[in-house]
Amino acid sequence: MPSMGVTMSFEHLLAPGHIGTLKLRNRIIMAPMGDCLSNVDGTVSDNQAAYFEARARGGAGLLLVGSVSVSYPYGSFDERQTAASDDIYLPGLIDLTTRVHRHGARIAAQITHNGQMSLLDTANGRPMLVPAPPKAPKPDHISTMVTEGEVAAMMWAYTQPTSQLSYQAATESDLAWVVERFVDTSERCQRAGFDGVELHAGHGYLIDEFLTPSMNTRTDGWGGAVENRARLLVDILRAIRARLGPEFPLWIRINAVEHHKTDGETFEEQLRVIELAIEAGIDAVHLTAYASTDVATGPTDGYAPHRYVKDAVGSLTEYARILRSRVAVPVITFGRMEPDEAEEVLAEGKADFIVMGRKLLADPDLPNKLIAGRSDDIRPCIYQYRCIGNIFVRDSVHCVGNAQTGREHDLAVGPAASPRSVLVIGGGPAGLETARVLSQAGHAVTLWEAGTRLGGMLVHAGAADPLLERYLGWLIRQAEQNGVSFTLAKSVTVDDVRAAAFDEVVVATGATWGRPPLPGADLAHVFTVPELGAWLRDDGDQVGARVAVIGGGKAGLSLADLCHKRGRTVSVIEPTHVFAPELGIPGRFRLVADAEANGIDLVARATVTGIGEATVQVRVDESDRSIAADTVIIASGASPAPGLADALRAAGIHAHVAGDCHQLARIEGANLDAAAIALSLS
Repeated sequence: MPSMGVTMSFEHLLAPGHIGTLKLRNRIIMAPMGDCLSNVDGTVSDNQAAYFEARARGGAGLLLVGSVSVSYPYGSFDERQTAASDDIYLPGLIDLTTRVHRHGARIAAQITHNGQMSLLDTANGRPMLVPAPPKAPKPDHISTMVTEGEVAAMMWAYTQPTSQLSYQAATESDLAWVVERFVDTSERCQRAGFDGVELHAGHGYLIDEFLTPSMNTRTDGWGGAVENRARLLVDILRAIRARLGPEFPLWIRINAVEHHKTDGETFEEQLRVIELAIEAGIDAVHLTAYASTDVATGPTDGYAPHRYVKDAVGSLTEYARILRSRVAVPVITFGRMEPDEAEEVLAEGKADFIVMGRKLLADPDLPNKLIAGRSDDIRPCIYQYRCIGNIFVRDSVHCVGNAQTGREHDLAVGPAASPRSVLVIGGGPAGLETARVLSQAGHAVTLWEAGTRLGGMLVHAGAADPLLERYLGWLIRQAEQNGVSFTLAKSVTVDDVRAAAFDEVVVATGATWGRPPLPGADLAHVFTVPELGAWLRDDGDQVGARVAVIGGGKAGLSLADLCHKRGRTVSVIEPTHVFAPELGIPGRFRLVADAEANGIDLVARATVTGIGEATVQVRVDESDRSIAADTVIIASGASPAPGLADALRAAGIHAHVAGDCHQLARIEGANLDAAAIALSLS
């Protein structure tokens, strides 16, 4: 995102707006994301309430609570799914809406029945309610790139003692029950203080399963023609209106299209569905997209776009523009937009409201920072996809770049009761984040860095991934603004620390990089990542035309992409079957798919046996292979460097540790360490 604090006013994005009778202070809506932050009985947890309150305090106009179950535990995907299907859930829901309202935001519940994704039913031996039994998905080879632990987590519903995978084709009485569950839940949400209800009619859940020809193969009055397939949605909307009246804000989230399906939803048919929904009384349309589960990149082609594409045929904003020209109700859209892009979409009349998900996970205060003209202070999303990916593996929503996301209650770091002088040793991501958090809490922080510039490995990583370069710039700016004192080119000894006499010491000296014990690892054309620093920042002849990258983590794939963009032929050698395991699954699949589309040779299950002058020898399964390479980049092999911390402790000096110096945990681990240290000193 460019610097916009001076040049942009965001007059459209920050303007008030209406959805029916609901008045919103701006056009920024927090995306409805299944967060799995509820308690295991579906009640609102302390962390969940604090999570939403943080976004309300941060200035968003409307918060959407995603995937609220209308029939919990039936028709639900997880035991930690938010429920509103019974009055026992009212106390937590009332507390949630009250906490949001006290900050001037509005809150709506996105209500759903999960249909063929009701994994909690499968885990408990109940059939999943569907329009018709589904066809089995056809996973592509990318979808096999998951770790054993991830497989176990993803298969939890099928491995319980009570598990049974079965389907119930909905009968007339089933559908009458579904309608009543949606109506009853809507009324309860109104009583709980929610300002509106969004029906989830997309993303492959029950209502959407009736809408799409790919799932709805019925031949009765609920299938066939688009009007029949839309009947369940329309019946629910009419019944809600009959119960709650015409004034209560009510709208739908619906797919514009289904990608990668020859028999999926088309935009023209979905326009007809939307027309029927408007006739049934909705106040707005929240336009989304979905993709076949046969394609592993589905999430990043649909509801979690990997990139913002302006004006492209098939982009969400283009669909929104067309829809807005045909309807008289507000249109809500999204699509990995930076604030300046969102402002442009609104200014050009393509939509009325912008939904932000990952942006508000990374920085809950984004709206307030725009209002204050401080766009450069917005913490950037670095798109590691752990937020979405966590839900795939039964974790809760968290953020690599913001340790407090999903932990707002547990990691509530406030102003320090007794501010202290703190020395942070190391200016990489862990040191900078620790300095930022501690200085923000009111401690007097000094940071010593052995190198001549701040950033540590982020300097190199940022050269290959501009998102990380932007994140590093943000870290440095925030620490500077908080008054952190920096000293560069300072090697640190135990005596230095003792003489400085700080109240607290944090060691964040990072990892060391070595070469593997391989024949040829010491050849002149073999480099570790730090040794390539100059080339990473400025292309030159240090790297030849044919590159072999040893290590298929996120760093290895990013380096491979950079080499490809600079005209090299690239192979990536990975000893396991999983590339970039540190990324959330959707981001991992996208990165691998893009690498393959760019012609990068991904060599999995490969053990390097030696490096020659122009080749790398590997053993793949039971076969030997020679990979041509003028340059070899070792993108793995980092190890913790606890030496200074150990020496300080041996000398009787208490030292906190953060980041890779004590365990390889990358940005996410560094940020968690920083938050934990700040909490311990609060």
